[in-house]
Amino acid sequence: MSKKKNTLQDLNEFLKQQAATLVSPEKLGEKFPESAVVTNPTPDPVIPEPTVDTVSPNKLLLDLKTLANSDSLPLREKLYDVIIQVLESQSQTSPEDKMLINTALYLKHGENWKEKISAYWKNKSQQGR
Repeated sequence: MSKKKNTLQDLNEFLKQQAATLVSPEKLGEKFPESAVVTNPTPDPVIPEPTVDTVSPNKLLLDLKTLANSDSLPLREKLYDVIIQVLESQSQTSPEDKMLINTALYLKHGENWKEKISAYWKNKSQQGR
């Protein structure tokens, strides 16, 4: 897994470099007398790494709305695929899960629903062997 870049830190470094090329900084000794120098400075605050967004029903709803506004497949097609994939990812499936998969396949395939549901479960049973 790749490490996320800290773009704010990169931007800060870039701006420091640019500022140094435009104006040469004064030495601190010239600006402040040595008696004013603190011998035990406070450390820079630790900025925590950005965390992965937590999953919540509200965030999921917003993501689905964003997905609905994209120009690829219609939302219903995407939603049926998401339902099937999420239920497939569960370690154990309940009868309700199987019913929901069958319902999504029915809605997705319209007239060919019987063949598609039969093919789906036949393929699943062959993968389990």
